[in-house]
Amino acid sequence: MQAQVQVADRPRLLFVDDEQRVLNSMRIMFRRQFDLFLASAGAEALDIVRDKDIDVIVADHRMPKMTGVEVLSKVRSLSPRTVRILLTGYADLDAVEGSINDSEVFRFLTKPCAPQMLRETIELAAKLAREVPAPPPPADEPVLSNDTLEIILESDQVTEVTPASRASAAPAPVARAPAPHAPTIERTSSTAVMEQPKFAPAPGVAAAPAPRPKLAQGLGVVVFSNDAEVVDCVQKAVRGRLPVYTAGNIVQVVKCLTEQRPGVLVTDVSEDKATIQSMTARLKEHLPQLVTIAVSQHRDVLDMVWLINHGQIFRFLRKPLSAGRTAISLQAARPSPAS
Repeated sequence: MQAQVQVADRPRLLFVDDEQRVLNSMRIMFRRQFDLFLASAGAEALDIVRDKDIDVIVADHRMPKMTGVEVLSKVRSLSPRTVRILLTGYADLDAVEGSINDSEVFRFLTKPCAPQMLRETIELAAKLAREVPAPPPPADEPVLSNDTLEIILESDQVTEVTPASRASAAPAPVARAPAPHAPTIERTSSTAVMEQPKFAPAPGVAAAPAPRPKLAQGLGVVVFSNDAEVVDCVQKAVRGRLPVYTAGNIVQVVKCLTEQRPGVLVTDVSEDKATIQSMTARLKEHLPQLVTIAVSQHRDVLDMVWLINHGQIFRFLRKPLSAGRTAISLQAARPSPAS
């Protein structure tokens, strides 16, 4: 169902909902700003995506024959550039987890959604869909500046997430200088050759193998967890093909991202949830290309929705992790060497 008036330069927006009254409301709200397409079923929406260069799709979850998560998952394959939003009145755990791992949604919104929030979210999604990616920074420049480091570490306390921290209730003070044992980069002409990472692995976990020289920027994983099994599982998943760095506090996470520039962050949100959520959101704000995989033994709807909408996490994995499942997520997260 196509809007009557179309302008070539306007973003293309598709709503899919099995309730006609919802579609009528969306037509009234968005027809003047977007080239608007409406569908009442998943199959109809997919036909539109195949035929039109859709910038943003907003799908209801609970629909007959095909759920919103299933629709958005298929859209991800058909048109990866289309920004996907799930809008539903039923924020059940399976829908939220599926929206992360299967559909890779940009936002998870619940009904009733305030019109202003819906409009702002869709406008931002359309901007992202049309935006030309910024060129990567030169190889000899750090990804995070010192000013950005101060912003991310602006709180007065940094929570240690190492096994030793469990024995002490008092968190460690903020370290404004580079964290000890921070990894270093040896420069050979214009190519960065990584030395053996000096972040200490969790007790009982073998140190990550020395990375091969001349690794492309963005190839590497930093693990922020106090759980030795998480670190061990990531190391098994990469099988020595990528460097794995471990970090015991937020300072070390940021310094690793600055110095070694890995493309993936695996962060355990099981403990000190508020601190880690805040870090995840701030890192995504300053490093939009960073791919974040959250792991936890708990599934909480509100926490997961928050991580989608503010941290833009790429995957959510439940503990205990398996090396196979972790490897699949890391493989999907890896940037291509040419990128």
